[in-house]
Amino acid sequence: MKRCLALCAAVILIEDNSVVVNTVQKKAIYRIVIWILLFFSVYILITLAPTLSQSKYLPSDDFVPYWAGGKLNLVGENPYDAQKKESVQIAAGGEPSSKYPIAIMLSPPWALPIVMPLSALDYPLSRLIWLLISIACLVICAQLLWRFNKGSPQKLWIALVAILIFGPTISVLESGQFTPLILLGITGFLFFTISHQNDWVAGACLALATIKPQVAFIFWIALLFWVIKECRWKIIISCFVTILLMTLIAMAFNHHIIQQYLGMMENSYIPQLATPTIGAYIRFFWLGIDKFWLQFVPAIFAGLWFLVYWKKHGNSWVWLYELPILLFVSQISAPYTYTYDQVILMPAIILAIIWLVAAKLRWSTIIFACVFIGITILDLILHMRLDDFWFIWMAPTLFIWFLLIRRQYSISEINSWR
Repeated sequence: MKRCLALCAAVILIEDNSVVVNTVQKKAIYRIVIWILLFFSVYILITLAPTLSQSKYLPSDDFVPYWAGGKLNLVGENPYDAQKKESVQIAAGGEPSSKYPIAIMLSPPWALPIVMPLSALDYPLSRLIWLLISIACLVICAQLLWRFNKGSPQKLWIALVAILIFGPTISVLESGQFTPLILLGITGFLFFTISHQNDWVAGACLALATIKPQVAFIFWIALLFWVIKECRWKIIISCFVTILLMTLIAMAFNHHIIQQYLGMMENSYIPQLATPTIGAYIRFFWLGIDKFWLQFVPAIFAGLWFLVYWKKHGNSWVWLYELPILLFVSQISAPYTYTYDQVILMPAIILAIIWLVAAKLRWSTIIFACVFIGITILDLILHMRLDDFWFIWMAPTLFIWFLLIRRQYSISEINSWR
């Protein structure tokens, strides 16, 4: 009997050791694959950077106004001056504006300290660094959101693949827009509100999201209601102080930056832009391009919707569950946004992927995954031939996709969040 027990114990020990060995081998293989992908990604980025810095890309790349604006502000010049921006652009290898409309920096003064260190560098190097920063922001946000929503660590790669093939992700990296930093600010707010309970740092993170407040404006309304209800005034104070400090840094180089920004906004070309928004469609197709106030009508209705939504859910508010809805409604009704701004929908996409991975409905999971891939492929193909103005369908389609997945998910688990 003792020999049998000893033999069983030996077998169990051997099996345990084999499991440990297999686990170690899997981790080693996983690390090797990650490093191969990392080196491959760096190679692609190094190859891509010279392409993005060619003169034919300078008129269309949105990073150019940031880089030129930062360079002008460093020497005390007006970063919102179109002619001065063109001079900097030509010096970087661009062409005269007779061949394209001049794009100027529309971001507020407190965004300049972010780009000014890069503006001190040559354009090709600064563009490569900006690309790396944007990718890092997206990867960090994906990992944090996956962890917040209790996704399986072994399945994290699914979320990373989904985010990196997402159409707006590719568009925002190609254009060099600020939106990855907006997403980082919102994710940082979640991190320091949920995990670390540090309202001062949470508010400082939100200062990043104020660079483009229109892309998530319902979130800001919800934040105000939540802060009042929970008496979390440190978040608002910290956000305001951070904005003030960043503005003072910009003013240290250019004392007239506030007046220059207000002057640019007063005479900006924003009312002439054809954006993929409901308000723009109402103007351009029905009631007149000159009626810019129509851009804000959908946002007003969205604000009224939120009042009803808050009355129903305010007492059981959970940011992880409510944020995706707020971001979708913001993108659908925003007065001014583009499809690359939809990268801020990552919290919704990550949550949907977690639900799909956890679901036992295999066929529905495959269908939903195929729909997501189909939307991305359609977005990328159509963008080769069509202007962004024609992509008003994308945010509502993704919203329907998200709601259908949420409906398939366990109601009991959803209710446990509240």
